Amino acid sequence: MANSDDQSLNRQTAPRVEIELEGNLLNLKPSVDTTVYRLAQEAVTNAVRHARNASKVLVRIVGDDDAVKLTVRDDGVHNPLPIRSAGFGLVGMAERARLLGGTLDAGPNEEGRGWVVTAVLPRAGGPV
Repeated sequence: MANSDDQSLNRQTAPRVEIELEGNLLNLKPSVDTTVYRLAQEAVTNAVRHARNASKVLVRIVGDDDAVKLTVRDDGVHNPLPIRSAGFGLVGMAERARLLGGTLDAGPNEEGRGWVVTAVLPRAGGPV
């Protein structure tokens, strides 16, 4: 029978989540503020669930006069095989961004390790 120390070694440790805020993030419309929060929440949840061997998830939110940009990046191993899920995942996230006139892109990062989700939402919070 394995002791609790042996069992804990078999479980993957959740990655550390770091948050960076930059620029003008004050006075966002409630719809934009909520959508940035929900997109970040879903992207971090996905990274924790699916990024193998990730040690860090970086959430970066940058605001300027016209838009808010959210970037969520993990340093895990990218699995090119499709993951079957009952949820709407990236499709739902992209739809949320489009409803406000924004965009959402997701995929492996340029260095070949980890996954990046990037959303850009107009501060005005409406379709373009």
